[in-house]
Amino acid sequence: MNIIPIILADKVLKGTEKLDGTQITAMTIIGLSVVFFALLILVIFLYTSGSFFKAAKPGQKQAEKPKAAAPAAKPAPKAAPAAKPAPAAPAPAEDDSEVIAVIMAAISAMGAADGKQYRIKSVRPVARGGSGRSAWAQAGIADLTRPF
Repeated sequence: MNIIPIILADKVLKGTEKLDGTQITAMTIIGLSVVFFALLILVIFLYTSGSFFKAAKPGQKQAEKPKAAAPAAKPAPKAAPAAKPAPAAPAPAEDDSEVIAVIMAAISAMGAADGKQYRIKSVRPVARGGSGRSAWAQAGIADLTRPF
């Protein structure tokens, strides 16, 4: 029974040829082999592309090559020591009173709609988690990655 596979497939589809158990088993094994081989290729591709993108993190510059040192010049004659620059004035602390007032107004408006009165007990900066993202960024990521 030396039949070309294309002709056999055509006859099987038309219903004029029946396959025996050996042929069915062989076709099943070949089909499963093709599917799992394709999945293996896909897994390898995703794994290598993932490691490629981990290696090239955004925001990091490649290490620059050190420049050749300039030839040494003759030392200048010693002069009087230069006056030390005055220490820089510390940066003024940000005035968060406007931000607190706006937040309090929003909370008050929300409470007025419910017939309740809210008040702020304390204001302190929130320590960011290990990710370094703000609470708004974390909420956005949680919203976008939420399952359907």
